[in-house]
Amino acid sequence: MQKDFHYAAIYVLSRLAGMKSEYAEKVAYSSQQVDDAVYDHALKFEDGDIFHQTQTAHKELGFIKSSDVNESFNVWIPFHFLPAAESDDVRLMTKPESTTVNLLKEDILKSGNKNNILYRLGIFLHLYADTYSHQDFKGFYDRYNLVELLDGVEHLSIKDKLKKLATEIIPGVLPIGHALSIKNPDIPYASWKYSRNSQIVEVNNLEERFLPAAKNIFIFLRKFLLQNDVFGLVVEDENLEFRLSELKETLKFRGTLEERYKNWLNKIQNNYFEFKDFDSIDENLNYNDREWFKEAVKVKKCPKFSIEGLKQRAYNYNKFYKKNNFDNAYWTLYMKAAAEHKYKVIHEILPQAGLNVG
Repeated sequence: MQKDFHYAAIYVLSRLAGMKSEYAEKVAYSSQQVDDAVYDHALKFEDGDIFHQTQTAHKELGFIKSSDVNESFNVWIPFHFLPAAESDDVRLMTKPESTTVNLLKEDILKSGNKNNILYRLGIFLHLYADTYSHQDFKGFYDRYNLVELLDGVEHLSIKDKLKKLATEIIPGVLPIGHALSIKNPDIPYASWKYSRNSQIVEVNNLEERFLPAAKNIFIFLRKFLLQNDVFGLVVEDENLEFRLSELKETLKFRGTLEERYKNWLNKIQNNYFEFKDFDSIDENLNYNDREWFKEAVKVKKCPKFSIEGLKQRAYNYNKFYKKNNFDNAYWTLYMKAAAEHKYKVIHEILPQAGLNVG
Protein backbone atom coordinates (compact mmCIF):
# COMPACT_ATOMS: atom_id res chain seq x y z
CA MET A 1 0.00 0.00 0.00
CA GLN A 2 1.05 3.63 -0.33
CA LYS A 3 0.66 7.01 1.34
CA ASP A 4 -3.06 7.28 0.56
CA PHE A 5 -3.73 4.26 2.76
CA HIS A 6 -0.74 4.16 5.14
CA TYR A 7 -1.26 7.79 6.20
CA ALA A 8 -4.70 9.09 5.24
CA ALA A 9 -6.78 5.91 5.59
CA ILE A 10 -5.01 4.94 8.82
CA TYR A 11 -5.78 8.41 10.18
CA VAL A 12 -9.45 8.07 9.22
CA LEU A 13 -9.75 4.57 10.70
CA SER A 14 -8.11 5.75 13.94
CA ARG A 15 -10.54 8.67 14.20
CA LEU A 16 -13.57 6.54 13.35
CA ALA A 17 -12.55 4.04 16.04
CA GLY A 18 -12.66 6.89 18.57
CA MET A 19 -9.05 8.08 18.79
CA LYS A 20 -8.41 11.76 19.47
CA SER A 21 -6.98 13.67 16.52
CA GLU A 22 -3.60 14.47 18.14
CA TYR A 23 -2.95 10.76 18.75
CA ALA A 24 -4.41 9.60 15.43
CA GLU A 25 -1.96 11.89 13.62
CA LYS A 26 1.01 10.33 15.44
CA VAL A 27 -0.20 6.85 14.56
CA ALA A 28 -0.78 7.77 10.90
CA TYR A 29 2.56 9.59 10.60
CA SER A 30 4.39 6.60 12.10
CA SER A 31 2.58 4.30 9.69
CA GLN A 32 3.68 6.26 6.62
CA GLN A 33 7.16 7.00 7.99
CA VAL A 34 7.88 3.27 7.61
CA ASP A 35 8.06 3.88 3.85
CA ASP A 36 10.14 7.05 4.21
CA ALA A 37 12.83 6.24 6.80
CA VAL A 38 15.37 5.23 4.15
CA TYR A 39 18.60 6.18 5.95
CA ASP A 40 20.73 3.88 8.08
CA HIS A 41 23.81 6.01 8.71
CA ALA A 42 24.56 7.03 12.29
CA LEU A 43 24.23 10.63 13.40
CA LYS A 44 27.31 11.89 15.21
CA PHE A 45 26.23 14.90 17.22
CA GLU A 46 28.52 17.79 17.98
CA ASP A 47 28.00 17.17 21.72
CA GLY A 48 29.77 13.81 21.27
CA ASP A 49 26.73 11.53 21.24
CA ILE A 50 26.03 9.09 18.40
CA PHE A 51 22.51 8.01 17.42
CA HIS A 52 21.87 5.00 15.17
CA GLN A 53 18.97 5.36 12.77
CA THR A 54 16.72 2.37 12.14
CA GLN A 55 16.12 2.05 8.42
CA THR A 56 12.58 0.86 7.69
CA ALA A 57 12.53 1.19 3.88
CA HIS A 58 14.59 1.54 0.73
CA LYS A 59 14.12 4.42 -1.69
CA GLU A 60 12.59 1.95 -4.13
CA LEU A 61 11.61 -1.70 -4.07
CA GLY A 62 14.67 -3.38 -5.56
CA PHE A 63 13.71 -5.06 -8.81
CA ILE A 64 16.43 -7.68 -9.03
CA LYS A 65 19.78 -8.29 -7.46
CA SER A 66 21.83 -11.12 -6.07
CA SER A 67 20.35 -12.60 -2.91
CA ASP A 68 21.02 -10.53 0.18
CA VAL A 69 19.36 -11.97 3.25
CA ASN A 70 20.65 -9.15 5.45
CA GLU A 71 18.49 -6.71 3.49
CA SER A 72 15.51 -8.96 4.09
CA PHE A 73 16.11 -9.23 7.84
CA ASN A 74 16.80 -5.51 8.27
CA VAL A 75 13.97 -4.04 6.21
CA TRP A 76 11.68 -6.23 4.15
CA ILE A 77 10.63 -8.90 6.66
CA PRO A 78 10.09 -6.82 9.81
CA PHE A 79 8.43 -3.85 8.08
CA HIS A 80 6.84 -4.93 4.77
CA PHE A 81 6.66 -8.70 4.15
CA LEU A 82 5.92 -10.45 7.44
CA PRO A 83 6.25 -14.25 7.00
CA ALA A 84 3.11 -16.16 7.94
CA ALA A 85 5.22 -18.90 9.60
CA GLU A 86 2.45 -21.45 9.17
CA SER A 87 2.38 -24.58 6.98
CA ASP A 88 5.51 -25.52 5.06
CA ASP A 89 4.39 -24.00 1.77
CA VAL A 90 3.70 -20.57 3.30
CA ARG A 91 6.23 -20.33 6.12
CA LEU A 92 8.08 -17.42 4.50
CA MET A 93 5.16 -16.10 2.48
CA THR A 94 3.22 -13.01 3.54
CA LYS A 95 -0.38 -13.67 4.46
CA PRO A 96 -3.07 -11.58 6.23
CA GLU A 97 -4.40 -12.59 9.66
CA SER A 98 -1.56 -15.10 10.06
CA THR A 99 -0.13 -16.55 13.25
CA THR A 100 2.60 -13.91 13.30
CA VAL A 101 0.15 -11.04 12.75
CA ASN A 102 -1.93 -12.23 15.70
CA LEU A 103 1.16 -12.54 17.92
CA LEU A 104 2.11 -8.95 17.08
CA LYS A 105 -1.43 -7.80 17.87
CA GLU A 106 -1.18 -9.40 21.30
CA ASP A 107 2.19 -7.77 21.90
CA ILE A 108 0.88 -4.31 20.99
CA LEU A 109 -2.12 -4.71 23.29
CA LYS A 110 0.18 -5.74 26.16
CA SER A 111 2.44 -2.70 25.64
CA GLY A 112 -0.14 0.06 26.02
CA ASN A 113 1.57 1.78 28.94
CA LYS A 114 4.89 2.45 27.14
CA ASN A 115 5.73 6.01 26.07
CA ASN A 116 6.39 4.89 22.48
CA ILE A 117 3.21 2.84 22.06
CA LEU A 118 1.57 5.12 19.46
CA TYR A 119 4.67 4.94 17.28
CA ARG A 120 4.81 1.16 17.62
CA LEU A 121 1.10 0.99 16.84
CA GLY A 122 1.60 3.01 13.65
CA ILE A 123 4.54 0.85 12.56
CA PHE A 124 2.53 -2.29 13.22
CA LEU A 125 -0.48 -0.95 11.28
CA HIS A 126 1.78 -0.34 8.28
CA LEU A 127 2.99 -3.92 8.39
CA TYR A 128 -0.55 -5.19 9.07
CA ALA A 129 -1.92 -3.36 6.02
CA ASP A 130 0.95 -4.68 3.89
CA THR A 131 0.11 -8.28 4.82
CA TYR A 132 -3.04 -7.73 2.74
CA SER A 133 -1.51 -5.97 -0.27
CA HIS A 134 1.73 -8.02 -0.25
CA GLN A 135 0.12 -11.39 0.32
CA ASP A 136 1.38 -14.35 -1.71
CA PHE A 137 4.90 -12.89 -2.00
CA LYS A 138 8.09 -13.27 0.05
CA GLY A 139 10.39 -10.62 1.50
CA PHE A 140 13.42 -12.47 0.18
CA TYR A 141 15.14 -12.54 -3.19
CA ASP A 142 13.39 -15.81 -3.97
CA ARG A 143 12.23 -17.86 -6.96
CA TYR A 144 8.72 -17.82 -5.49
CA ASN A 145 8.50 -14.15 -6.50
CA LEU A 146 9.05 -15.02 -10.18
CA VAL A 147 5.58 -14.25 -11.51
CA GLU A 148 4.26 -13.24 -14.91
CA LEU A 149 2.15 -10.08 -14.83
CA LEU A 150 -0.73 -10.73 -17.23
CA ASP A 151 -2.84 -7.63 -16.71
CA GLY A 152 -3.04 -4.61 -14.43
CA VAL A 153 -3.18 -0.84 -14.04
CA GLU A 154 0.60 -0.70 -14.35
CA HIS A 155 2.62 -2.69 -16.88
CA LEU A 156 6.27 -3.65 -17.21
CA SER A 157 8.33 -1.13 -19.17
CA ILE A 158 10.84 -2.31 -21.78
CA LYS A 159 13.59 -1.80 -19.21
CA ASP A 160 11.67 -3.86 -16.67
CA LYS A 161 11.13 -6.63 -19.22
CA LEU A 162 14.87 -6.80 -19.86
CA LYS A 163 15.49 -7.07 -16.12
CA LYS A 164 12.88 -9.81 -15.89
CA LEU A 165 14.66 -11.65 -18.69
CA ALA A 166 17.80 -11.55 -16.55
CA THR A 167 15.99 -13.50 -13.82
CA GLU A 168 15.32 -16.27 -16.31
CA ILE A 169 18.85 -16.65 -17.68
CA ILE A 170 21.24 -15.61 -14.88
CA PRO A 171 21.44 -17.98 -11.86
CA GLY A 172 21.00 -16.25 -8.51
CA VAL A 173 19.41 -13.08 -9.91
CA LEU A 174 15.98 -12.97 -8.33
CA PRO A 175 13.18 -10.48 -7.59
CA ILE A 176 12.07 -9.49 -4.11
CA GLY A 177 8.44 -9.24 -3.03
CA HIS A 178 6.00 -8.08 -5.69
CA ALA A 179 8.64 -6.35 -7.84
CA LEU A 180 7.52 -8.19 -10.99
CA SER A 181 3.95 -6.98 -10.39
CA ILE A 182 5.16 -3.36 -10.24
CA LYS A 183 2.80 -1.26 -8.06
CA ASN A 184 -0.40 -3.12 -8.92
CA PRO A 185 -0.74 -4.65 -5.40
CA ASP A 186 -0.54 -1.16 -3.85
CA ILE A 187 -3.22 0.61 -5.92
CA PRO A 188 -6.59 0.36 -4.14
CA TYR A 189 -8.85 0.35 -7.21
CA ALA A 190 -6.65 -1.99 -9.31
CA SER A 191 -7.81 -5.32 -10.68
CA TRP A 192 -4.86 -7.32 -11.92
CA LYS A 193 -3.78 -10.78 -12.92
CA TYR A 194 -0.57 -12.79 -12.65
CA SER A 195 0.61 -16.36 -13.09
CA ARG A 196 3.05 -18.47 -11.11
CA ASN A 197 4.01 -21.95 -12.25
CA SER A 198 1.14 -21.97 -14.79
CA GLN A 199 -1.42 -21.08 -12.10
CA ILE A 200 -3.34 -17.88 -12.84
CA VAL A 201 -4.30 -15.59 -9.96
CA GLU A 202 -6.84 -12.77 -10.43
CA VAL A 203 -6.99 -10.03 -7.81
CA ASN A 204 -9.59 -7.35 -7.09
CA ASN A 205 -7.67 -5.10 -4.72
CA LEU A 206 -10.64 -3.11 -3.47
CA GLU A 207 -12.94 -5.96 -2.53
CA GLU A 208 -10.41 -8.65 -1.66
CA ARG A 209 -7.63 -6.71 0.04
CA PHE A 210 -8.17 -3.03 0.84
CA LEU A 211 -11.68 -3.20 2.30
CA PRO A 212 -10.92 -6.33 4.40
CA ALA A 213 -7.73 -4.61 5.61
CA ALA A 214 -9.68 -1.49 6.58
CA LYS A 215 -12.34 -3.49 8.41
CA ASN A 216 -9.86 -5.54 10.43
CA ILE A 217 -7.62 -2.57 11.23
CA PHE A 218 -10.70 -0.75 12.54
CA ILE A 219 -11.62 -3.73 14.74
CA PHE A 220 -8.08 -3.88 16.13
CA LEU A 221 -8.03 -0.12 16.81
CA ARG A 222 -11.25 -0.50 18.82
CA LYS A 223 -9.61 -3.23 20.90
CA PHE A 224 -6.58 -1.00 21.43
CA LEU A 225 -8.73 1.93 22.60
CA LEU A 226 -10.79 -0.27 24.91
CA GLN A 227 -7.55 -1.02 26.77
CA ASN A 228 -6.03 2.47 26.36
CA ASP A 229 -8.86 4.97 26.73
CA VAL A 230 -6.38 7.78 27.47
CA PHE A 231 -6.06 8.04 23.66
CA GLY A 232 -9.81 8.25 23.01
CA LEU A 233 -13.19 6.75 23.78
CA VAL A 234 -14.05 3.78 21.60
CA VAL A 235 -17.10 4.10 19.35
CA GLU A 236 -20.05 1.86 20.04
CA ASP A 237 -20.11 0.37 16.53
CA GLU A 238 -18.29 -2.95 16.47
CA ASN A 239 -17.67 -2.91 12.72
CA LEU A 240 -17.14 -0.37 9.99
CA GLU A 241 -20.57 -0.55 8.36
CA PHE A 242 -21.51 2.96 9.55
CA ARG A 243 -18.86 4.53 7.31
CA LEU A 244 -18.16 1.73 4.84
CA SER A 245 -19.76 3.47 1.86
CA GLU A 246 -17.65 6.62 2.39
CA LEU A 247 -14.46 4.56 2.72
CA LYS A 248 -15.28 2.50 -0.34
CA GLU A 249 -15.98 5.59 -2.45
CA THR A 250 -12.67 7.12 -1.41
CA LEU A 251 -10.70 3.94 -2.11
CA LYS A 252 -12.37 3.64 -5.54
CA PHE A 253 -11.09 7.05 -6.62
CA ARG A 254 -8.90 6.65 -9.72
CA GLY A 255 -5.77 8.72 -10.08
CA THR A 256 -2.07 8.93 -9.38
CA LEU A 257 -0.81 8.37 -5.85
CA GLU A 258 -0.66 12.13 -5.24
CA GLU A 259 -4.17 12.63 -6.63
CA ARG A 260 -5.53 9.83 -4.44
CA TYR A 261 -3.74 11.23 -1.39
CA LYS A 262 -5.10 14.74 -2.00
CA ASN A 263 -8.60 13.31 -2.43
CA TRP A 264 -8.33 11.72 1.04
CA LEU A 265 -6.99 14.96 2.56
CA ASN A 266 -9.74 17.04 0.99
CA LYS A 267 -12.39 14.73 2.45
CA ILE A 268 -10.76 14.66 5.89
CA GLN A 269 -10.34 18.44 6.00
CA ASN A 270 -14.02 18.94 5.06
CA ASN A 271 -15.24 16.32 7.55
CA TYR A 272 -16.64 13.97 4.90
CA PHE A 273 -16.29 11.12 7.41
CA GLU A 274 -18.28 13.05 10.04
CA PHE A 275 -15.90 12.94 13.01
CA LYS A 276 -17.99 14.00 15.99
CA ASP A 277 -15.08 15.93 17.54
CA PHE A 278 -13.81 17.45 14.26
CA ASP A 279 -11.06 19.97 15.07
CA SER A 280 -8.18 22.01 13.68
CA ILE A 281 -5.87 18.98 13.35
CA ASP A 282 -8.42 17.33 11.05
CA GLU A 283 -8.90 20.60 9.18
CA ASN A 284 -5.17 21.09 8.50
CA LEU A 285 -3.98 17.50 8.20
CA ASN A 286 -1.00 16.92 5.89
CA TYR A 287 2.11 14.76 5.78
CA ASN A 288 5.70 15.96 5.42
CA ASP A 289 8.15 13.06 5.48
CA ARG A 290 10.98 15.13 7.03
CA GLU A 291 8.90 17.16 9.52
CA TRP A 292 9.64 15.01 12.56
CA PHE A 293 13.34 14.74 11.74
CA LYS A 294 13.70 18.51 11.34
CA GLU A 295 11.97 19.07 14.67
CA ALA A 296 14.55 16.83 16.37
CA VAL A 297 17.81 17.46 14.50
CA LYS A 298 19.61 20.42 12.97
CA VAL A 299 21.87 19.54 10.03
CA LYS A 300 24.77 21.58 8.71
CA LYS A 301 26.12 20.49 5.31
CA CYS A 302 29.91 20.67 4.94
CA PRO A 303 31.68 21.21 1.58
CA LYS A 304 33.01 17.83 0.44
CA PHE A 305 36.51 18.98 -0.33
CA SER A 306 37.02 21.15 2.72
CA ILE A 307 38.95 20.04 5.83
CA GLU A 308 35.68 20.22 7.75
CA GLY A 309 33.96 18.10 5.10
CA LEU A 310 36.65 15.41 5.13
CA LYS A 311 36.25 15.10 8.90
CA GLN A 312 32.54 14.44 8.39
CA ARG A 313 32.92 12.08 5.43
CA ALA A 314 31.66 9.09 7.43
CA TYR A 315 28.47 11.05 8.17
CA ASN A 316 27.61 12.09 4.61
CA TYR A 317 29.54 15.35 5.05
CA ASN A 318 27.03 16.56 7.64
CA LYS A 319 27.28 17.97 11.12
CA PHE A 320 24.38 17.12 13.39
CA TYR A 321 23.06 19.08 16.36
CA LYS A 322 20.35 17.97 18.78
CA LYS A 323 17.43 20.33 19.12
CA ASN A 324 15.70 21.00 22.43
CA ASN A 325 13.93 17.96 23.89
CA PHE A 326 15.65 15.62 21.41
CA ASP A 327 15.17 12.59 23.68
CA ASN A 328 11.39 13.02 23.63
CA ALA A 329 11.05 14.31 20.06
CA TYR A 330 8.58 12.42 17.87
CA TRP A 331 11.35 11.34 15.46
CA THR A 332 13.50 9.97 18.27
CA LEU A 333 10.59 8.02 19.74
CA TYR A 334 9.69 6.71 16.29
CA MET A 335 13.27 5.51 15.72
CA LYS A 336 13.34 3.74 19.07
CA ALA A 337 9.95 2.17 18.38
CA ALA A 338 11.17 0.95 14.97
CA ALA A 339 14.25 -0.64 16.56
CA GLU A 340 12.08 -2.33 19.18
CA HIS A 341 9.61 -3.53 16.56
CA LYS A 342 12.38 -5.01 14.39
CA TYR A 343 13.92 -6.83 17.34
CA LYS A 344 10.57 -8.25 18.42
CA VAL A 345 9.68 -9.52 14.94
CA ILE A 346 13.04 -11.20 14.26
CA HIS A 347 13.93 -12.45 17.74
CA GLU A 348 10.58 -13.00 19.45
CA ILE A 349 7.51 -13.17 17.19
CA LEU A 350 8.90 -15.34 14.38
CA PRO A 351 10.62 -17.82 16.76
CA GLN A 352 7.45 -17.97 18.85
CA ALA A 353 5.60 -18.98 15.67
CA GLY A 354 8.19 -21.67 15.00
CA LEU A 355 10.35 -19.79 12.50
CA ASN A 356 13.82 -19.34 13.97
CA VAL A 357 15.64 -16.75 11.89
CA GLY A 358 18.00 -15.09 14.34
